Amino acid sequence: MKNLRYLESAAATSLMLSKYFLAISSILGWWLSIIGYILTAILNIKIKLRIVAVIVIGLSLLSVYGLYKWEQEINGLQIIDYIIISLSGIMATALIIYEAKHKKPFWFLQSIATLAFMLAFIALGLKLDIGWHALLIGHINNMYLYYQKQAYIIGVMQIISIIIVLTKIL
Repeated sequence: MKNLRYLESAAATSLMLSKYFLAISSILGWWLSIIGYILTAILNIKIKLRIVAVIVIGLSLLSVYGLYKWEQEINGLQIIDYIIISLSGIMATALIIYEAKHKKPFWFLQSIATLAFMLAFIALGLKLDIGWHALLIGHINNMYLYYQKQAYIIGVMQIISIIIVLTKIL
């Protein structure tokens, strides 16, 4: 994992900065989000969290479309958002089945993350509070997965995300 520390650091930094820039309504946040999710997907593939990588690739695509919607001043979930989420879910499900059949480590925990984040994306897009609870489950689950894979920087990002989500819930 030490040889991936730079990749992990770049991904974490990009994603944290993206949240800041999106919070202050800067278009730079979308670009950093796209870069951060692509780097995180590569990291997940390298540390053999392939199911989580599929969801992160979905987040990359949602960020690309988010950038487009930002520029076109389109609000809310659109058909393309649902298509991206559905395709990510289908690919993740195929990987879940494959990894479960081949008894790959962490397939069950990656499955929980996949379901939690998919529910969160849809529910939050529909402005349903259950999305925050699903997000909390996904981040707690990912925190454990990343620490098990010694991806401590992204693990700390999960803790920060948990705190943010708890602040919203409470």
